[in-house]
Amino acid sequence: MDTEQAHTLRAKQGQSIPSFCFLGFFLMVSFSTSLSLSNYAIDDSLASQSQFPFGPLTKMILFAAAAFLSTRLTPLHKKHRLLIAAAIVLSIGAVLTIASRSSIGSTALWLNACGSIVISIGTVPLYLAWMELYANMDMRHVLAYYTATHALSSFLSFALTLVSSAAFVSAVIVAFPLVSTVLPIVSSRRIGHVSFAQGEAVSSGWSFPLKPVVLFAGFTFCNNFLRGFLSGAGRGYALFGVLIVSAIVLVVILLLFKQFSIRSLYLISLPMAVAGALCSLIDLPNAALAGSLLTNGAYTLFSIFITAVLCNISFRYGVNPLWTFGFTQSALALAQIIAQSVHASFDIHLQNATFYTLCVCIIATVIIILFVVFMSDKDFTSTWGMTLSSKKTAFQDQEDRSSTIERAAYIARIKGLTRREEEILAMLLDDRTIASIEGTLYISNSTAKTHIQHIYKKLDVHSKQELIETCGTL
Repeated sequence: MDTEQAHTLRAKQGQSIPSFCFLGFFLMVSFSTSLSLSNYAIDDSLASQSQFPFGPLTKMILFAAAAFLSTRLTPLHKKHRLLIAAAIVLSIGAVLTIASRSSIGSTALWLNACGSIVISIGTVPLYLAWMELYANMDMRHVLAYYTATHALSSFLSFALTLVSSAAFVSAVIVAFPLVSTVLPIVSSRRIGHVSFAQGEAVSSGWSFPLKPVVLFAGFTFCNNFLRGFLSGAGRGYALFGVLIVSAIVLVVILLLFKQFSIRSLYLISLPMAVAGALCSLIDLPNAALAGSLLTNGAYTLFSIFITAVLCNISFRYGVNPLWTFGFTQSALALAQIIAQSVHASFDIHLQNATFYTLCVCIIATVIIILFVVFMSDKDFTSTWGMTLSSKKTAFQDQEDRSSTIERAAYIARIKGLTRREEEILAMLLDDRTIASIEGTLYISNSTAKTHIQHIYKKLDVHSKQELIETCGTL
């Protein structure tokens, strides 16, 4: 009894962890966005002078390398010295990029290129460390923290565009990585004591995440292509699309999570993206800006959706987040490179209204096709096409859609149960005994009882009968 009380006390203490620890990711997002916007604000032609995408290419290579080395790098969020080094590298990259603005000719271009490479080197470990932390949480907390990250970063980035002092803005941007790194370190030390951080142990041997990679990369290309027609000021105001969408989603998640369906994020993002693309064809003042607001909002919705789904897959099935997010981010960098190359190669032709209209129509069509081919309702509660080379469990082999399994899946989502806990919950609701559960899942008696204790704790019940009654009311 004393042990149970101590465990409960630690769980309650974990629940009182300040939220800002897990919101620190917004400073890193703000760093990238603010540096880009301040760059355009000072010299709108600087980025266009450098035709070779040094930064995205570096990201593509490093993210892919991190994915292949995922088993050796895990757990990345506990490698504090590496995170601190990455933050210092980011700040150095910002200094190089800022210094390029006061230079001229080839010196400016080389400083800007070196800054982009250095920033990419520092970004990769910090981003993956944050995703690894989020993958330790149930879907509700991932949605809340990641959505709040978008809202805060868009607000802060836009606020910095209104500051007239370039020196002050530069100093703040350089300090962002150093300040933000303190928070993942604090979070990594406390995440183990948080009651909602009880995901499956990370396993290896998963197949390539083809569906999320292709879908997210295609969406990213379309968004980058349309944003390429905006000026620096227009890109700043387009952040309002991110702010509005993320604020609305955050309110819904916090107040109406039980009624909230994550599929609504991608169902809304699709027509928003298409509407934004078509809006850019309207020959009216600020039509391009309105289109960018819509496409940015749609991209934000889809980014929240895909991040939550991938984190949930890691949480429930034990897929290594460095594996999934490494390949996904590598594909996004490739999509960015292709979008920049298309703009550079067809810039003259894109000035022609007919050619531009054709391109936008093709983009809208591609978005729709990608959603139809690479997304289905089953992907929300499965591993999204990824498979494990080892033997599947009996629960995975059954794959039927009985009311008991559907009820268990719903409860697992809203209560943050892992994949194994969901399996056992379905069996408990089917009035299976502990011995039967052991035999079906090939686990020991102590392991089965431990999982059942976790289920009871997360649902705040104390017996099997109370569990069944509680699940019937959810």
